[in-house]
Amino acid sequence: MTLEDGLQKRFLRDNPFVQAPVWDEVKEALSEIKISDSYYSRGDKKATIDLERVLEKHRKWVSGIVDLSDFKYGYVTSGVTEALNHWRMTDQRPWCFFEGDYQWPNIVSKNGVEVKETRNETDVLYVSNPSCSTGNFIDIKDIKNPVILDCAYVGSTRVQRIGVPENTEQIMFGFSKGFGLVGQRCGIVYTKKPHPTFHPMKQVECWDYTTPLIIESIIERFSVDEMFEKYSETQKTLCEENHLIPSDSYFIATSEDPYYRIRRRKGETARLCMTSLSEKTNEKE
Repeated sequence: MTLEDGLQKRFLRDNPFVQAPVWDEVKEALSEIKISDSYYSRGDKKATIDLERVLEKHRKWVSGIVDLSDFKYGYVTSGVTEALNHWRMTDQRPWCFFEGDYQWPNIVSKNGVEVKETRNETDVLYVSNPSCSTGNFIDIKDIKNPVILDCAYVGSTRVQRIGVPENTEQIMFGFSKGFGLVGQRCGIVYTKKPHPTFHPMKQVECWDYTTPLIIESIIERFSVDEMFEKYSETQKTLCEENHLIPSDSYFIATSEDPYYRIRRRKGETARLCMTSLSEKTNEKE
């Protein structure tokens, strides 16, 4: 192993974050947006027209992965994080989450229970799919619990149908994972019933009017699986070079090598971010 190889392996082990690469084609899409295009007076319904148009486009954009036909209501959010914050603010029921899943809901409320499998059918289950613990799709369709479904990794994977449990109450989407829009804070949450906090805000047009325009720019320019199809071969190559297993999300790898134990999220499986490695590859190209 060369010194450079050793540093690369150490970086994979020591890097705690997963962050989708920043791509020139995404930056180009953002350059076409003018903030002044959303300079509206609240209540003149122009922002609502924009939002409803974008929500309809987004429903079609993700339809090959998630069926949203039962989710009548949609709201723009400041990333998936804001949707999670509002859920934890308004839901007092006992809830749980799977081992290794996204920790933020429990960080802000401190009352979730981490489980290996559902312990009953009454606790609300927060679950990400594709899973935050590995970036891989998981089978959750037969879960009977009330479900809060986090689909933040949609946009970084191939098209594969996610089975939505019958009792799912909210489905959340973001654009940070697939397109590197971590600073733009773009998210959408869909619900079967009016959301307790977002719905009153929507009725008085209280949201960031620029966010729908950013989302629209992305979904008009890219298909939901475009980043995966474009960069999955690079992912496979980097995984072969580093003896890793490609995740279903194009910028993530997994490994059961004890060297990466510090990055383990679930059992013996470590989740590793490949973003910096892929950026170095692109620089060479």
